[in-house]
Amino acid sequence: MSYRILRKLAAVAMSVMIAVPVFPVYAENEDNADFDAFLQEEYVDAMEQDYMSMHFGIRDYQKYGIEKPETTIGDATLQSYADAAEDGKASLEKLESFDYDSLSDRQKHDYDAYHFYLKHMIALNEYPMEDQIFSDSAGIISNLLTNFTEFIFYEKQDFDDYLDVLASVPQYIDEALETTKAQAEKGLFLTDSQLDDTEDSIDKFCAKTDDNQLIVIFEENVDAADYLTDAEKEDYKARNRDLVLNSYIPAYQKAGQELEKLRGSRSYEGGYANYGQEGKDYYTELAQYKCSSDKSVQELFDLCNDYTISLVDDYIELYQKDPSAMDKAETETIDDMTPEEVLSYLQGQLQDYPEGPEVTYKASYLDPSVANDTTMAYYMEPPIDDIKDNVIKINGDNVSDTTTMYTTLAHEGFPGHLYQITWYLNTNPSMIRSATGAIGYTEGWAMTAEQNALMHSTLSETAQQLQWLNTAVGYTYNAAADLAVNGLGYTESELAKWMADVGLNEDAAQSLYNYVVDNPGLILPYGCGLAQFMMTQKDAEDRLGNAFDLEEYHEVLLENGDRPFESVSADVEAWIESKGVGKEDLFGNNDSSTTTLPSSHGQVSFFETKKGHIVIFSAIGVVVLVVLLALYHDHKDDPLA
Repeated sequence: MSYRILRKLAAVAMSVMIAVPVFPVYAENEDNADFDAFLQEEYVDAMEQDYMSMHFGIRDYQKYGIEKPETTIGDATLQSYADAAEDGKASLEKLESFDYDSLSDRQKHDYDAYHFYLKHMIALNEYPMEDQIFSDSAGIISNLLTNFTEFIFYEKQDFDDYLDVLASVPQYIDEALETTKAQAEKGLFLTDSQLDDTEDSIDKFCAKTDDNQLIVIFEENVDAADYLTDAEKEDYKARNRDLVLNSYIPAYQKAGQELEKLRGSRSYEGGYANYGQEGKDYYTELAQYKCSSDKSVQELFDLCNDYTISLVDDYIELYQKDPSAMDKAETETIDDMTPEEVLSYLQGQLQDYPEGPEVTYKASYLDPSVANDTTMAYYMEPPIDDIKDNVIKINGDNVSDTTTMYTTLAHEGFPGHLYQITWYLNTNPSMIRSATGAIGYTEGWAMTAEQNALMHSTLSETAQQLQWLNTAVGYTYNAAADLAVNGLGYTESELAKWMADVGLNEDAAQSLYNYVVDNPGLILPYGCGLAQFMMTQKDAEDRLGNAFDLEEYHEVLLENGDRPFESVSADVEAWIESKGVGKEDLFGNNDSSTTTLPSSHGQVSFFETKKGHIVIFSAIGVVVLVVLLALYHDHKDDPLA
């Protein structure tokens, strides 16, 4: 499961820490044709290295001179990590050979985004021992299932290709197990609770045989393929059924049995920071990649800490204004709607955003046997050459009421992932940008989309603010705790003290500590991405006053796609300066005592993302939101606490 550059299951990569040049105002150069040709060559090479990345990434691959790669799921050996790092270094060397000043504004953004992606992919791949291949929240068990359940069949050949890839899974899992055994020998293995979760997911999937989702969904696709004869349909169904029952399910069962033999192999307690300098260095790379920023772990923690404090202060202020209104708001809900009705409503509430392309969408529920317990929903990024039709899948077990459905579909749909991604792809960007990404940006954007959608909901203003504060605090303090435990080495007692200092209920410290140890990095794109976006908007609003235009501001964020926040900061700074306001640092340097939510006309508010070989963007449920609820009830007794 190496973090292959652009093309492997969850790749990670590169210790060459060369600063990406960022300028607030770019020179007005013409496009450098050689640079665009290089990026296109990189894209073609990436697609030719991995079948599933190509299949999900582009529909008419032959039009762009892409040769179809071998139809397998890929390689999970230790050597694959080293190969991925070397591939990335070669790409980075070519990228850095270009004169940055010779590039146009658009190309400089492409350079910055690709440079950030490559250097962190390379660095992460240099830590193969730390990669938790069988983690339930982000490992291959659920990722593989998503690859197959979301596979698109355009023509007859796709059915043959699908079955070839499906047949390659047992070998892939065997390789992943060998890599995991090597990790366990070094004391790097899942916690017991992580292992329990993974085994539960395996059991849940394998419990279904004839009605297994890999059989049911495949046969639905076969029946819908009017270009197949009846005889071909029966043949494909029989071949798939045999592979699922006699190859795929046994491979998962074997994984569960072999992993159980490794139980207790972990030689350290707590987060990555407790595994020596190598653990700290790995987590630094992971955190920077997940947060889409080259800030240090301490700086990222300070950012999330400051924003959490501001939210807690706003929470207390909201309660003090009208305690009875808060009590009523706690029980308010949005009227019942179907997922399609929610998306239709949200699509009509985009007055704060520039117009996007015409798109269609389909939202449906996941079968529980293939739904990851940590995921509320996910959005499938469409092929770069066919962005009209979009898919959102919902985990019904985690989305139990319309208010949760509303915010979840705002995150995944409008004005979240579906809107942001199709808006940018509709600008005809360099194709390499669709194969790389900045997960902190994409998930941070989707989190702010939830806030904006709440401002346009039927909830009362107090209920809107309460709903947002519950969400925002839950994600940002989870992210801060992740950084503190895995990056800074906080103990459980130190985490409890921090929670008390921030104003949260320290009684939940144990559950929070265990959660971030079991899910390192999982919440960072959401909480840290959110904090960076909200701090940036607050700064822009403060400096521009009445000159701040929300739609114009959103276009500044959107027009150069998902990218590191250093680039976002430069773009927003240039926009502010264009309005006659002097230069000033953006996000990260705000005094928490003066930080508040953006005004109500603004935003109150994957999984990873290159998950498996496909690109999905997920809404993740925060397990320990009980902390904020406990805080609320504490304040009901003592509003000044």
